Amino acid sequence: MVEDSLDHTKAMDPLKGDYKPGSIKLEGALERIKRLIDGVEVEARSIKRGVIKVDPKLKDLVLKNLKEMGFDHFVLLTCIDLIDEDRFELVYHTWSYGTKGLIMVKTTIDREDPSIGSVVPIFRPAITYEREIKEMFGVDFPGNPRLTQFILEDWEGPPPMRKDFNALQYSVERFGTDIRYPKSLPPHLLNDGGDDNE
Repeated sequence: MVEDSLDHTKAMDPLKGDYKPGSIKLEGALERIKRLIDGVEVEARSIKRGVIKVDPKLKDLVLKNLKEMGFDHFVLLTCIDLIDEDRFELVYHTWSYGTKGLIMVKTTIDREDPSIGSVVPIFRPAITYEREIKEMFGVDFPGNPRLTQFILEDWEGPPPMRKDFNALQYSVERFGTDIRYPKSLPPHLLNDGGDDNE
């Protein structure tokens, strides 16, 4: 039997000093999500780590429920370029201070016109991660109030973390640099004018 002791006594403002973290265990949280929301896949990878795979349309509902269950610390958001599948995978990492467990919510979106609603209304710290992913992968996050330039100053190229971004070609075209291959470069990495015999 799964232990399911949801604690609704958490304070609204953790800065006041009376914050009490939720106490539902990871396995109980996963089971509850599975019962409440149709179309999700849940997996307990250990007693402290779980994964929920979900359609993009359901990710907000899953994240809201996790937050209510005590997985209320937004750790980070990551993006994985699944270029062979023409998709991006977004992974939302949530943490429970009460049970010291991490649940990752995974969803995929189309790579050609990548867009997914912002989770800033649920987890305010997501604002920075969404800005970074917009800049590095080109994913749009409607609802994020601050999708402005973040790290790449005066960048005019394509999103540089996409797997089809060719940094060498971009450097040659943008800055007019010559391609020089060090003699120590392994032969299988020499291309575009490199000399295997050096």
